[in-house]
Amino acid sequence: MALLALVIAILIERYYHGNQSVARDKLSSDNWYFGYLRFLDKTFGDKSWYKSWLKEVFEVLLPAVLVFVLFKLFDDGFIASVIVLALMVLVLVHAFGPQLPSKQLQGYFNAMENDDQQAAYEYAKTYTGKESDDQEQMVKDVTNSIFYNIESQYFSVAIWFVILGPAGALLYRMLLWQQQDGKLGTFGSKVHYAMEWFAFRLSALTYLLAGDMANGIENSKGQFFDLEISGRDLLNTVATASMGAYIDDEDAGACASNHCAISLSQRAGVILFAVIAVATFLGWTFV
Repeated sequence: MALLALVIAILIERYYHGNQSVARDKLSSDNWYFGYLRFLDKTFGDKSWYKSWLKEVFEVLLPAVLVFVLFKLFDDGFIASVIVLALMVLVLVHAFGPQLPSKQLQGYFNAMENDDQQAAYEYAKTYTGKESDDQEQMVKDVTNSIFYNIESQYFSVAIWFVILGPAGALLYRMLLWQQQDGKLGTFGSKVHYAMEWFAFRLSALTYLLAGDMANGIENSKGQFFDLEISGRDLLNTVATASMGAYIDDEDAGACASNHCAISLSQRAGVILFAVIAVATFLGWTFV
């Protein structure tokens, strides 16, 4: 059922990315979650017991636990299976995206093609959240952001969905929302770090298979099992090195590595999906 839910969610993603990006953004809106956080602060904010790690448990773990319990309430049966499948797809579509880098960077690529450096810098800054000193650094920052955004918005969500079910996908997305908003506490940061450390390394293996494996392995020796190296750092190292010989096959131009990063991520995504399919058929998935 996990594979079927992923297929349906990916088809929905494809439809919305090609037709109704505004509607798609609404499907991934985090308004409900931050509304939930405001409700908790208003209700329990002045309570002495509502502090530190317990506060984070309410903010992050409680919604995931409720989703887990909700799915466990359904017994086996055709109607129950249909309902569970629909809920799985809903959670996945909500946790995915909201937009692929190829769509988010359309203005950036157009500016680079038209040699409009100022516009390109502005688009790159919006996408990466960083100020770049020169064009080379800008292109590098965009490449790293492409790898991270595809991983955090799609690959990791799919991985944790397969491992822990819909609750895992939602848990990872909620941690990411808090991290992006600068509200992630000590406990949440540790959980987020652990989830990315594991999922990003699984994805890094698909980049090795999709790209220049020899170069990727050479540049990441001794890093895969190092707890001090974050998932993001490891993924950037492996994915960038895995572009290797393939970058020359991409479109010529200053942003060739950006196009190559998107292409490599697409190939890695196909491999990841194939691995998930095999795991599903072997009964190694949570759902």
